[in-house]
Amino acid sequence: MSTKEVEEMKEFMTILTEVKVSLAEQSVKLDNLLDMNNKLNRTYDVAVSALSKAEENEKDIAEMKKQMAEKASKKDVGQIVKQRESTFKNIPSWAALAVSVAVFVLTYLVN
Repeated sequence: MSTKEVEEMKEFMTILTEVKVSLAEQSVKLDNLLDMNNKLNRTYDVAVSALSKAEENEKDIAEMKKQMAEKASKKDVGQIVKQRESTFKNIPSWAALAVSVAVFVLTYLVN
């Protein structure tokens, strides 16, 4: 082999080594892209799931608002509570009146 052939062989081997290194770098980049693709797919699935859940929540909120509209308001409940409290406050008065009337009637009937 001549020195020219040796030089050409060295140059060829250098170029071949550079191509090999470049292919290895491209392989790493491709692996990173494939990993990124999997992450993007998972992210998309999570986003779709979140959107679906948000839509379900909106439906539930609308249903709850409808149910709340059908139920008694705080004002109505407050009035009912006040009426009951008033009734319980007046029970002793009514009982005293009933006892007084009973005593009066018994006193009248006995004489």
